[in-house]
Amino acid sequence: MLGKKYPEREIITKVLRSLTSKWLSKANAIVEGVHYQSGTLTFDQLRGNLITDEMTILDQNGENKKKSLALKASSQEEESDENDDGEEDKDFALLMKQFNKFAKKKNFNFKGKK
Repeated sequence: MLGKKYPEREIITKVLRSLTSKWLSKANAIVEGVHYQSGTLTFDQLRGNLITDEMTILDQNGENKKKSLALKASSQEEESDENDDGEEDKDFALLMKQFNKFAKKKNFNFKGKK
């Protein structure tokens, strides 16, 4: 009898039953809700309700924030890499200067510049 009077309610019930255990509390809240009890809950309302809850859960877990932080971190790494290149160039220049002094003391033959 429910199938003839409320065909959409059967679909909603099947959807709620197919949700994973992660959604159990939300499914119970929907079933106990006024719209479900009165038979006025539409599939679109159910879908919107579940999507909204999913977005809320993602925000609480910080999954959306992780993406934005990852982008910020990569831009900071690029800036720090640019700074590191300058420091590495200075370090390399100092190393070459020290090596040249060492080589002159030991009388190494250099091809090219003297």
